[in-house]
Amino acid sequence: MARFTVQDEEKLRLLKSLDEEEQQKLMDILTKYSGLQDQKMDERADRLLERSFSPKERLELEFETLAQAFEYRRRLLSDTITASRVAEILGTSRQTPHDRVKAQTLLAVQDNGALRFPLWQFDPEGPDGVLRGFPAVLKALQFSDFAKLSWFVRPNPFLDGRTPKEALKQGDYEAVLQEAEAAGYGQN
Repeated sequence: MARFTVQDEEKLRLLKSLDEEEQQKLMDILTKYSGLQDQKMDERADRLLERSFSPKERLELEFETLAQAFEYRRRLLSDTITASRVAEILGTSRQTPHDRVKAQTLLAVQDNGALRFPLWQFDPEGPDGVLRGFPAVLKALQFSDFAKLSWFVRPNPFLDGRTPKEALKQGDYEAVLQEAEAAGYGQN
C-alpha cells in the first residue's frame, strides 16, 4: 500500500485546485521536462548551485516552481472583471473594451480564452473612466500584458515603495510614466 507524505498531499491539493486549462499546462510542462532534459543545462545548474540534483529532485523543484506561478497568476486575476462588466461600467458597447485593449488604453489579460480586466484601473472621475495617466503608462510598457499587470501591483523602490497602481491613484502619474519608460530598458 502506497504511503503519502505531507508533500504528496500538498501536491494533490494543488492539482485538485487547478482548472482544466491549468492542469493541461502543468501536464505539458512536466511531460516535456521529464522527457527532454537538457544535460548541458543540468550540468550548468549543478555547477552554479554547487550541488547535484537527482531527476526526482529536479522534478520536485519544477513542480514547486509551477505551483508558485499558478498561485501568483490566481492572485493577480482575483480582482478582475469581464469585458461585459467593463462595458456596463463605462456605459459602452460590448466591443469597446476589446477595442480599447488593442489601442492600449485598457489593460486585460487572457484567462481561459476570455479577457479579464483588473478592476483597479477604472476611475469614474478619470478621463475615459480610467485612472489619470493610465493609458500613457500602459503604452510605455514594452512587455506582455501579464507582465504589465504584475508590474502595476509590485512595490517599486523608485516610487517610494508604492506600487505603480497606488502612485497613479495618488496622482503621481509623471513619476509612474517615467518609471514605465525605464522599465525593461536594456533587457533586449
